[in-house]
Amino acid sequence: MWDTGVKDENGKNIAILLVTAPDYLTPEFYDCLNVFYMTENIGCLPFAGGWADQPYWIAQALSVLKVEQNLWDRREIDEKTKAK
Repeated sequence: MWDTGVKDENGKNIAILLVTAPDYLTPEFYDCLNVFYMTENIGCLPFAGGWADQPYWIAQALSVLKVEQNLWDRREIDEKTKAK
């Protein structure tokens, strides 16, 4: 199986088929993605104060999506390095 970049809790690849993508790409997912990109683009948290002042779901969403962005960025760097 190819490396999809999506892993289960045991570190095994998960293949997300096009027909099952809507099961993952829910309105809640897009809400989280929107908050993430707004936070990244503006450079501040969505609510006043620090991390402890953010709603739990926002802190979790930002944390998870930042990890995913870093993995994606790392993969791109590795591919460019291999191409040279």
